[in-house]
Amino acid sequence: MSVSSADGPATLTVAPRGGMVAVARGYSLIVALVGTVTLAVSLTISATNPLSGGALNGIFTTLSYFTVWSNIVALVVNWMLALDPTRDGRLFRWLRMTALVMIVITGLIYALILAASAHPCGIGVWTNIGYHYFVPWATLLGFLLFGPRPRFTWDLVPKMMAIPVVWLVFTLLHGLMSVTIPGDKCSGNPLQDGANFYPYPFITPNYDGTGAPSPLIPGVSADGYAGIAINLVVIIILGLLMASAFVGLDRLLSRGAKPTPLDGGGDMPDDEPETVSVPAR
Repeated sequence: MSVSSADGPATLTVAPRGGMVAVARGYSLIVALVGTVTLAVSLTISATNPLSGGALNGIFTTLSYFTVWSNIVALVVNWMLALDPTRDGRLFRWLRMTALVMIVITGLIYALILAASAHPCGIGVWTNIGYHYFVPWATLLGFLLFGPRPRFTWDLVPKMMAIPVVWLVFTLLHGLMSVTIPGDKCSGNPLQDGANFYPYPFITPNYDGTGAPSPLIPGVSADGYAGIAINLVVIIILGLLMASAFVGLDRLLSRGAKPTPLDGGGDMPDDEPETVSVPAR
C-alpha cells in the first residue's frame, strides 16, 4: 500500500499508533532522562575525582569507553523519540540502527565478559546500572514495543559501523598518547603516571604484561595489534549479524510492511512529509 500527501511521500507507520503514541513518548522520555542523569553524574565524578589526574584527563578517559559512546547515541535517539514517537528520516534511521546495535553490544559484553571483574562502589553502583543495564535493555524493549516501524533497510547494516569506527580510532589514539591512568578508590588502584590506558582487555595491546590483548575467543589470539584485529573481527561480525537481525525484526513486527522510500539527500523535516499511521496487514 502506498500512502502519499500533497507535500510529498508520507511516512508509513504501523506502530506506534493511536493511544500508543503517547505511551511511547512517555517511555522514551523516561529512558532519556535516566540515561542523561547517568551520563551527567558519571562525567562529573570523572572530572572531580582527586585520583583523575585532572578534570580533562578524567573526562577523556571516561569518553574512551564504548559504553559511554553507545549510551550517548541511545540518549540522542530516545530524546528524538520523546519529541516525536513516529519520527522518520535518513538521519533518524541511521542513528536508530546504530544505537540499537551499539547499546545491545554494550549490555551483552558487560553481562557476559566484564561484569565479573567490575567492582563499582558508592554512586558508581547506580551509574553502572544506568550504563550497563537500564539504558541498554530499556532501549531494546522500546524498539520491540513501540518501534517506530517500519524504518530499517538493508543499506543501514554496513552504515551503522561509522560511529563504532570513530570510537575505536579515538580510543586507540587516546591509549597511545595517554600518560596518566586515573586511580580507582573502589578497587584501590592508585593514580598511574607514564602509562597507556585502554578501557577493555580485548583492545589492550599488552594486557597484563602478556604482550597480547585478552582474546574474545579462547585460544584464538596474537600479539599486540594483530590480536586486537582478531578481536575486532569478532565484534564486527557480531555487530553486522545483530544489525541484520534488527532489519528482520523491523520487517517481521511490521507484518511485512516496508519502510517508505526516502528520496533526496537529507533527513526528513519534522513538518513534511506528514506521518500516516496505517493498520498493520
